[in-house]
Amino acid sequence: MQEKYEKLFYEFEPQETSWGDWCHSPQAYFRGDRDLPGSVMNVGFQVFKAPVFLEKEPHFHREDEYLVFFGAVLPDVFKSFDAEVHFYMGEKLDAMEKIVITEPTIIKLPKGWWHSPLNFVRMDKPMLFQAVMLSGKGGSIKFVERKDGEKQFIYGGGETSICSIDPTKECTFCGYCFSHPEERVERPYTHVPWTVVNEDGVESYSDTGAYDHTKSPMGPDCVVMPGYASKPYSDATKLKAPKPPLSPAVTKCVLAMPKEETNWGAWCPSPQAYFRGETYMEDATYHVGWQVFTAANNMEDTHIHQGVEEYIYFMGADPMNIFDFDAEIEMFFGDDPDHLESKIITKPTVVRIPANVWHCPILFRKMNKPLIFQAAFLSGTWGTINQVRNADDSEQAAQGDDDRPFARRHTYSYMGDNVRFCRYNEKKRCNICGKCFRKPEEYLVPCNI
Repeated sequence: MQEKYEKLFYEFEPQETSWGDWCHSPQAYFRGDRDLPGSVMNVGFQVFKAPVFLEKEPHFHREDEYLVFFGAVLPDVFKSFDAEVHFYMGEKLDAMEKIVITEPTIIKLPKGWWHSPLNFVRMDKPMLFQAVMLSGKGGSIKFVERKDGEKQFIYGGGETSICSIDPTKECTFCGYCFSHPEERVERPYTHVPWTVVNEDGVESYSDTGAYDHTKSPMGPDCVVMPGYASKPYSDATKLKAPKPPLSPAVTKCVLAMPKEETNWGAWCPSPQAYFRGETYMEDATYHVGWQVFTAANNMEDTHIHQGVEEYIYFMGADPMNIFDFDAEIEMFFGDDPDHLESKIITKPTVVRIPANVWHCPILFRKMNKPLIFQAAFLSGTWGTINQVRNADDSEQAAQGDDDRPFARRHTYSYMGDNVRFCRYNEKKRCNICGKCFRKPEEYLVPCNI
């Protein structure tokens, strides 16, 4: 494979950490530009096992960030969720709002929005936590006060992070300073105090989260299965704190994840968890699934994504041990659909797909153990462009009598969330239920588990 394609693959390395007994180790983390130069995304695959006050001080980022709170057993991240998380966010530091999370949830943090503290107050079952930064380098801005009284904003980022124990060393995110705070070097500043608007009696807010009744299970734009009812944001049990209402601005950034009951086949068990970008959340800039594949299969035609990067993750199906991986996958890249090269994947891997790069198919040749397949698309609307040959032009070219100066050999076909309709009823939008897929026994090989 050409070097320009070879450098788009990164094999995960187990990261033995010392965060504490509450955080499963080894961790798997894709640190963006550090792992794959040029990347514009970084994300962790962390499993929390016990309550922890993770982030105490508010900060903001220069790019959008998404926080994912799921049960740690895939594919049913809904049944395996049993926790309570308290989180704060808002457009202004002195007007953050408290969010109480009690079900699988994804939160968008628009660039420039203040957020944290982040407190996992109850953890009756392990949780899969993902902090997804739409940037190749991590970095945050905090508001502090120096000992002389001067207040200022300070930046801390992956490219500037130093060890909190030994300032002569670079931070490796090992977590030792988190579990041994008494050994940290004293900071020359303190964080400026902050307030929360909805803990002081304000009640004029919506409490429905990002749930949109116009896309309810009975609506014409339904993207979840009939019969599914989203839990109201205010409906929860075992609460350590009441769920305060949210303002409209924060409401549209909080989504209780829809549970998608699908019929893809035995090779992709149901339910699925999928965040379908703008279909589920207004102004979303991210689109991603958390799917488990259990059998060999072939996926996708060769295509490109115009102006949008995509990252595809292959890892063991157990978030507690993604390195328990036993599969062989062949993925194709090329300068055009007629000149493709392939690479074999046999270890947990992330693949960066820059905008306008031809890629696919993906051939899952051997599946001795199930795996997680996660296609992360850095836009709120998913879409592909495929090459479609023009029969008349191809015939003329073959005969050598096509002397038109700008003769087209093919056209390009677009398919995306915004234009995809049901194959059985062209008046309804596709909800990706899988009923129109081929019968699994026609092309699947059972997984030896």
